[in-house]
Amino acid sequence: MIKCTATSISRGERRLISDFSFEFLTGIYVVKGPNGSGKSTFLLSLLGEVPLAGGSVTIDGRHLVSLSEQGRCATYSWYEDQEIAFNFTAKDVLGWGGWSIGMADELVAEELLDRQWKRLSRGERARVLLTSVLAKTCPHYLLDEPAAGLDDSMILKLASILTEKARDGAVVIISEHDLRLISALDAKVLTIHGGLLTE
Repeated sequence: MIKCTATSISRGERRLISDFSFEFLTGIYVVKGPNGSGKSTFLLSLLGEVPLAGGSVTIDGRHLVSLSEQGRCATYSWYEDQEIAFNFTAKDVLGWGGWSIGMADELVAEELLDRQWKRLSRGERARVLLTSVLAKTCPHYLLDEPAAGLDDSMILKLASILTEKARDGAVVIISEHDLRLISALDAKVLTIHGGLLTE
């Protein structure tokens, strides 16, 4: 469980979210909002990567600020679309997340394993990174716009995997605006608007 209590988040002088209180229990949650509204920053604040401007976040009863980086890594699996500077193979990148062949096969990433990272399309890179993130077994999954670059069939596969994670007891929180993924999930939707994050 992730519990936000009067949580406020700022970017510089701008307040993105004010006094947000909510309990993220087992299940899937989608955070929506226009570009620049603070969706990604909100997820980063749950990771402990962005300091809170007010309030608190607790993870399974432990205050986020009391967790070491190792402790946070043990409780979270995090996805974001990212550039990788060196030309690793997809297999190298998958190795960072303790992947399994079975998971690679689910996102049809097995066929990409020996290819150079810079020769992969955006969607192929997303499949590899998502495989690495979702191969990890942990209680909380945070994903920042995971549908970007994926075609319809991959989005349905991703929705199936996320649904299974939630059925197994995980908390899954996604920032997303792609209606294809949102409509494929049985998720509670929260919206950021005017500095408020509401159901």
